Amino acid sequence: MYLDINNLEISFSTPKGRFTAVKNVNLQIEKGEIVSIIGHSGCGKSTIMNAVGGMLAPSKGTVTVNGVPVKGPGPDRGIVFQNYSLLPWLTVYQNIFEAVDAALKNKTKEEKKEITEKYIQMVGLATHREKLPKQISGGMKQRVAIARAFAINPDMLLLDEPFGALDALTKGSMHIELLKLWNLENRSKTIMMVTHDIEEAIFLSDKIVVMSDGPAATIREIEEVHLPRPRNKKDIVGMPEYKIIRERLLSLLMDKVSIDEKEFYKGPKVEVA
Repeated sequence: MYLDINNLEISFSTPKGRFTAVKNVNLQIEKGEIVSIIGHSGCGKSTIMNAVGGMLAPSKGTVTVNGVPVKGPGPDRGIVFQNYSLLPWLTVYQNIFEAVDAALKNKTKEEKKEITEKYIQMVGLATHREKLPKQISGGMKQRVAIARAFAINPDMLLLDEPFGALDALTKGSMHIELLKLWNLENRSKTIMMVTHDIEEAIFLSDKIVVMSDGPAATIREIEEVHLPRPRNKKDIVGMPEYKIIRERLLSLLMDKVSIDEKEFYKGPKVEVA
């Protein structure tokens, strides 16, 4: 077992007393798996991810990565945020190189340059290498953030709604870029992703963790995704298993929402051949 979350609880002190964000969370992830966490706003998705990333300490329970208890952030866990988190005064190349330089201290400067160049090429940004973040699109910024995270060679990648601010076409291309990098690494990277997008979760994931509503949220259900890889979006939406998983997730998420919200969640009807 690569990631083991055991009876995790995270609570905070507030002026009105103790607030429990998540409790009794138990989750096991194998090395090389892609796992998505979905649920309504405030259900503790990012809280769990921050605990895995070492940015929040458990109030109770444990988080273990590769047999080692998580005590804080580390280079074995790369993080990609929704807001890109690029340094605005550095170019595309420099943003990636700075991360490599800081994380891979045992490498020579030439080796670090080679690594930076490798990942710029992988995400197709070689011709934009000298541009500042303000000079590139949102999709390009997210490619820089993903390249930077992969370049430091973490064992695990934590993605906190990384594609939420992108349009549908850009989001689709970013899914492909992510899977290309994952495949090029021989699926040696374990990926945990927070998302509100059901289709995104199904397309990318091996498992989908559905959270109950907060406060004191916990895992309501874990859906296994057995769709064959490599996946093509046009192909999988016609598969019976895709429809079954999608309808199951919609049912779980719509239990406590209004009729108008249910119609919004359903979106366009997916026909199955």
